[in-house]
Amino acid sequence: MSVLTPLSDAASRLAALERDAAHQATLSAGDGRSWVSARDGVRPVVIVGAGQAGLVLARGLRRRGIDDVVVIDSAPAGSAGPWTTYARMHTLRTPKDIAWPTWGTPAVSPRAWFEAVYGADAWEGIEYFPTTAWQGFLQWYREVSDITVVPATRVTRLAITTVDGPLELHLDGPDGQWLLPAHHVVLATGIEGAGGRHVPALLAGLPAERVHHTHDDIDFGSLEGLRIGILGAGTGAFDNAATALEHGAASVDVHMRRSAMPQVSPYRWMEFAGLIENYGSFTDAQKWAFNVHLSVVDQPATQNALWRAHAFDDFRFLTASPWQHVEWTGTDIAVTTPHGIHRYDVVLAATGIAADLARRPELAAVAPDAALWSDRLSPQAAAQNPGLAAFPYLDDDFGLVSRSTPDRSALSRIHMFNHGARLSQGMLSHQIPGLVGGATKLAAALSRRLFQRDSAALLSEYLAYDVPVGVQIGRRLSAPVPVG
Repeated sequence: MSVLTPLSDAASRLAALERDAAHQATLSAGDGRSWVSARDGVRPVVIVGAGQAGLVLARGLRRRGIDDVVVIDSAPAGSAGPWTTYARMHTLRTPKDIAWPTWGTPAVSPRAWFEAVYGADAWEGIEYFPTTAWQGFLQWYREVSDITVVPATRVTRLAITTVDGPLELHLDGPDGQWLLPAHHVVLATGIEGAGGRHVPALLAGLPAERVHHTHDDIDFGSLEGLRIGILGAGTGAFDNAATALEHGAASVDVHMRRSAMPQVSPYRWMEFAGLIENYGSFTDAQKWAFNVHLSVVDQPATQNALWRAHAFDDFRFLTASPWQHVEWTGTDIAVTTPHGIHRYDVVLAATGIAADLARRPELAAVAPDAALWSDRLSPQAAAQNPGLAAFPYLDDDFGLVSRSTPDRSALSRIHMFNHGARLSQGMLSHQIPGLVGGATKLAAALSRRLFQRDSAALLSEYLAYDVPVGVQIGRRLSAPVPVG
């Protein structure tokens, strides 16, 4: 793809855009009154994750008068999200004109930023948002939204005190370990937020340096001159294949279990407001049928990723090629498929993620009491797709549900605004196409829950309110100045 070059006056155009954003915010924000703050050192909301979902939610909460929000991220400053790590595509997979939650401020939309930096003609010339530009937009969005992020800080444990007491986030950052209490915790932790990377068991016996998951931090320069085999054929498989070949790999084979690449993308059907905003209204049976079907039909790899990989003569795409046996020979990796034995120096698992709350440090302590979809399904239904059945069962506020006390538990104040919401709140709730619905819904839920918590204090404040407005009785002392 062609390289985008910022306009020579991009800096001044962005400054003008920021002035527009500030003006639009005053037009649509009401009085902007902040009504929620920390109580006894307990923050009302802590957001874990400063990628697109966490940033959008933080801005939305501020627009609702909830300012005292802390956003933390495990990545170094400016590197939150997947766009500088394992997202090795050149462009996003989402069409450029997808709806974006502007919270009444269109000037902070992706298109407004892109046109300010690259121009309107450049916008018309792209079909998908370039990945590097998207990372640039998110950094600008954080700055213009005045969202402070605590970087390079990991949640090592999330503990419950009492039913109504604070949630305790045990953190580890550059200055050591510390404790941050919060009333609500939002886990905006992306695709691995409900588990971790899935590496098939048949790869377990390989030397560690010879096998990687496509989400790993891979030194592609070290693959120069090597034969690479990739298990799995989603978009990430082809992007990783192309990246390896661009760094000098001798050859790359992508193996697909299916007999042919799917030709229909259910995600394109999903991208309409009715589903995005109302998916939660499905019954449990409908949600299960929706996701089982999605797993069966899957979606094709994106065209750009396919073209990028197929541009190399040393690339092969093998269909109907499941890996039946994998063995380390002492010098290379022998992979047995229906096509015969293939020999590789390094293999990559493009095999997605697995839901398992206990694998997440921040959830390990609460995972035993967190309901899963398998708890709400018959054994026969769960057997249709055990991987889906392992996802957390969430309430309508994205909150975890307790197995032991489902009607009253602090677990409901731990909100999964990540891939863990897939079954309960929709595949797209935390992803770019669904943020306009998911973030809006969660921001409203948090506002409602905090109001309910503080309702007695707010009522007392109202009953005690006695600030006079300065009404004068009698005729106006001076006539108004005529207009026009």
